[in-house]
Amino acid sequence: MAVSAYVLIRCEGGMPEEVVRKLRQKGHVKRASTVFGDYDAIARVEIDELPSSFSVLTLERVIFDEVQRIKGVLSTNTHIVTSAD
Repeated sequence: MAVSAYVLIRCEGGMPEEVVRKLRQKGHVKRASTVFGDYDAIARVEIDELPSSFSVLTLERVIFDEVQRIKGVLSTNTHIVTSAD
């Protein structure tokens, strides 16, 4: 079973394109785009192989390591997907 989440991202001024470029290089980020509105970018994060001890902390670690540490990211808002496409 996989876990997916959409991550809404606020970026420093002039940084959304660079943030998205870096997001696209991350292993768990399946899609990333700049957007207009309250947020500057959006990413779909997927964890395909879940450890037997999976918890929300596993997703939190992935978001922190692969999204929040990118230079230019100011804040994130994560929404876990509850139904398949």
